[in-house]
Amino acid sequence: MNQNALPTIRAILEGAFFSPLRLEDWPAFLFGQPGLLGLEDEEAFDLFVRAAVVAQTVHPEQCQDGQPLEWLFAIDDHAVELAHALAEMRVDRPLLFHRMLLSLPAVSEGRLDPRDFDVVEDFLASALHQNMELRQAAAAEIDVLAGRGLRAAGLDPDNPPAQLAEVAAALLARPEARQCHSDLELLYWLTEGDQRPADALALGAVVEAWRRWAAAASAQPQGLGLLRRLLPALDLTADDLAEHAPTRHQENPVITAQCPFCGRQSSLALGRVIKELTRCPHLIFVGTSDEAHLFEVLRHFALGRDVENLLESYYNSPDDLDLYATFVNDMCEMLIDQGRLDSVPVACESTPKAFHYLRAYFARQDDEDEPTKH
Repeated sequence: MNQNALPTIRAILEGAFFSPLRLEDWPAFLFGQPGLLGLEDEEAFDLFVRAAVVAQTVHPEQCQDGQPLEWLFAIDDHAVELAHALAEMRVDRPLLFHRMLLSLPAVSEGRLDPRDFDVVEDFLASALHQNMELRQAAAAEIDVLAGRGLRAAGLDPDNPPAQLAEVAAALLARPEARQCHSDLELLYWLTEGDQRPADALALGAVVEAWRRWAAAASAQPQGLGLLRRLLPALDLTADDLAEHAPTRHQENPVITAQCPFCGRQSSLALGRVIKELTRCPHLIFVGTSDEAHLFEVLRHFALGRDVENLLESYYNSPDDLDLYATFVNDMCEMLIDQGRLDSVPVACESTPKAFHYLRAYFARQDDEDEPTKH
């Protein structure tokens, strides 16, 4: 075996235009929107659920059979369902909506005026029709690089060994592969330590495993099955989707959360007007993991007005949104590590999964740290 084959293969595959590619980047490629790159697990799942629910209404003929993820993969133009999903997320995930809006050329270049539209969904749909076709570009890149990689391994891309697919599938079925959340992590695991390939077939399996993983993360049709296996939360049936769908306001559901500090339960009745039923003294906020909501959580701590002004300036600057998100997340992690902040998912007896996107945030009182005085 050519001793230089392995570093050559790694260099070829790591040179992909989309690298580093994260497993949670699949919505960006499916919807053709760079503004959706870098989503967190909860954000990607929430967007998936909302878009699939809209797809049932907009494309009923394509959503009769199969699973919700298959529906979205089969739809050619996602502008309408993505527009409705994003419009719903304006309140639930403000930073995601804000970041996505600023990434749209029709918006950032001022080619569309929101005042020309009666509803925000129509405005967003018009802006979203100009997608970047990221999925098609990634498919071409994957084919080219995989071919180069197989040739570097000493194999013929047009006539690969019959065992190649089986060996690659076995690699991707291993628990270690399921822990890889980027193409770089996958390549590192495939080429280092006990996994280091020793012959042409094993080298080719590295390339084929990368090809399949990249196809899944970039929302290629042939990667659908692997994507569901790597992200089991996406493996929903139509009945599962109905349980996760947001409830109607007129149902007035009650959500509850148990305080991790005092053990008392807080409860809210939701509707057009939110009514507080019970509340423990530690509850400070109910919302999502969106950084704009986390900023509201941080306002309950001693940030200082200058720090708040600085963060607000970051939020209002498109170039500083990543800095805003990093600062807010780091602050929250620090407070959690100090035992001053905690959060729990909310529960709802009538619709247990409909509020999968909400969390209740609790802050420990400063005077709870003081020793008891006698």
